[in-house]
Amino acid sequence: MNTQILVKAKQDIPLYFNEFQSFWNKTLKNYSDDDLHDCYHNTLIFKNWQIAFNHIKIVQLGTILSELHQDINSSFYLSHFGQYRSAHMHLRSVIELSLQILYFYQHEVEFSQWKEGEFRIKHDELTTYLKKHPNIVNTTGINLIDEITKKWKEFSKYIHAEAPTYFQTNLQSSQTNQFIVKDFGIFKSNFLKTGYKINKLFLLFFREKINLFPTQQKDILINNMKPDDLTELGFSTI
Repeated sequence: MNTQILVKAKQDIPLYFNEFQSFWNKTLKNYSDDDLHDCYHNTLIFKNWQIAFNHIKIVQLGTILSELHQDINSSFYLSHFGQYRSAHMHLRSVIELSLQILYFYQHEVEFSQWKEGEFRIKHDELTTYLKKHPNIVNTTGINLIDEITKKWKEFSKYIHAEAPTYFQTNLQSSQTNQFIVKDFGIFKSNFLKTGYKINKLFLLFFREKINLFPTQQKDILINNMKPDDLTELGFSTI
């Protein structure tokens, strides 16, 4: 064992923790109450979808919904440390798993194979299927899927590091270890738009079951919906 490395590790790791804690505190100071409400509401979406599904005996999707909740939470909390590249990676996972849920809901054989690592479906195959689904046809869901795909492609650039602009180390907040409004603003916009669009897609897809959900879960899921979207979902009086 290299004792010098061990000594250095014990010296450095607490310093990293202190830097993370300092950035965390700076992030919280820059949250308005509206920001905090909207962003935290975003972290509750998939947890409440799981509760709602369990209530109406749709239990087979629980594993993916738990991972979605983990992804959206990870994205949210990584942003508190200024780790915006990693936060965007989790947002791409949110999109991928969400589309898979809608597919696997009515594809039990493929779902069983997928759980064993024996089935894979590409993004364009998922979106083609969903655009033809009777729950989506003749709704704004078709355009919504295109918007979600655009975000998926954008977030893929963070994973593949397609240019320095997608590097964590290229961000001013990373270079200065200071909270930078611009860097946070880009993340926050992507975070909120992704959660909203996925939630709306789920509401459209399962709109015939929404009134079967417990009141608390239904209220949380439609809480931030825009008036036009509420109208399309049949909640124009809310």
